[in-house]
Amino acid sequence: MLHATLIYRARRFSPNSVENDRLILHLTGERLRQKGFEVTEMTEEDLLAAGSLPAADAIFTMARKEESMRIISRCDCPAVINAPSGIIRCSDRQALSEAMHEVSVPVPPEYGKQGIWLKRSKGTAEVVEDTIFCHTEDDVEKAISQFQKRGIHEIFRQAHVPGDLVKFYGVAHTPFFYHFYPTDTGRSKFGSEKHNGKAHHYSFSLDALQSVVNRLAQYIGVCVYGGDAIVKENGDFCIIDFNDWPTFSPCRDEAADAIASLVTDTRNTSH
Repeated sequence: MLHATLIYRARRFSPNSVENDRLILHLTGERLRQKGFEVTEMTEEDLLAAGSLPAADAIFTMARKEESMRIISRCDCPAVINAPSGIIRCSDRQALSEAMHEVSVPVPPEYGKQGIWLKRSKGTAEVVEDTIFCHTEDDVEKAISQFQKRGIHEIFRQAHVPGDLVKFYGVAHTPFFYHFYPTDTGRSKFGSEKHNGKAHHYSFSLDALQSVVNRLAQYIGVCVYGGDAIVKENGDFCIIDFNDWPTFSPCRDEAADAIASLVTDTRNTSH
């Protein structure tokens, strides 16, 4: 019997999303069991306490701590989803930005006249203060000071781009791709969506968006992904955020099917 190990994300990395993060991985495990896998589930805290993983044919991990990545990287497993090296890259905005440029992913400029976003460069956003919108350069200086007082000295800068905010979820190597407009739902993790206002639903190529982010996902090894794009009035878009393994809350069942298919269809491929 094939064996799969599932590793749940530590609670600190799931701000306002602990249950949603748990549910997508749990459903993936159910799909794997239906396909004949024996499934072991553990938390990131369990992994760190054990310091090692049992032999498995596939590992599905939402973990994000660097020590967790080192433990997983030491495993001799034919399929690791997502790849630790890709997860580490997603947690470093500068490294992720460099990867985006390497595979020609459209991104906002560093400077602009419509405002500036400052984000902690190392580590994913855990609190609202990790992402700050600045109207002026004076605001930028104040925000940098606030970051430094919190012990954060590596700060990523990105110009604000007016347009429709589009959130997307995808699973590379599969047809699955889902998008929606978060301002239409009224739900928000930190409330940052308000700076783009109500969506106008500008026309754009969804196929082109999927192609671009799948290219990035495969390049860095994070094939279970989510992120945010801005669609401009003329239909052009740019990617403002890209993350490993989101909640998939509006499309959880379909996403779990696609994620499970990564190993049942391509058993000897590491993602």
